[in-house]
Amino acid sequence: MGKKSFLRAAIFAALFTALAAGASAQVTISGGFAVSSMEAKIGSYSYDGDIGLGGNIFFDYLLPISVPLSLGFEAGYDTASLSDDEMGELSGYAIPLLLRAAYHFDLMANLDLYLVGKVGYVLGGGEERGQTEEDINGLGFGVDVGAAYYFTPRIGIFGEAGFERYSLEKEISGYKYEFPFSRFVIIGLSTKF
Repeated sequence: MGKKSFLRAAIFAALFTALAAGASAQVTISGGFAVSSMEAKIGSYSYDGDIGLGGNIFFDYLLPISVPLSLGFEAGYDTASLSDDEMGELSGYAIPLLLRAAYHFDLMANLDLYLVGKVGYVLGGGEERGQTEEDINGLGFGVDVGAAYYFTPRIGIFGEAGFERYSLEKEISGYKYEFPFSRFVIIGLSTKF
């Protein structure tokens, strides 16, 4: 991903945070690590990759309505690599820019259980045999079950488990390169204001 694309994403996240902070409803900021995997499909070749780690941060804004719904934005970075005797070493990365919507279950004051759906655009790239291939972009979506436990009114830990899929693909020299990423678990720290 180029510096301009990264800068645009950072500016969007900063503006979203500023708008959310100025609102009267509660805003949650969470950041953590994600467990991800990648499966490569290049031409007629297909094989599974290694599980890797990524990082992400998201902002959720609890809507000031009677139904406990939140809207938010998530950005992250995932990477994984794989190898094949015939095709050689392959690696790829994904930068998801996702919109989030969640329904929250009000069970206890310091425990937040929620269901979240995500959809958006994913920037990515890959490398095959030392040759870097940029601009392998596509759509991303996911459904997770989440839980956040707050030790204080503002600081806590969270975890999300489910399935997120990033369909990254590009055609190069007549071959269709696909790097479909999947994310399964996200854990990290959370704060409310």
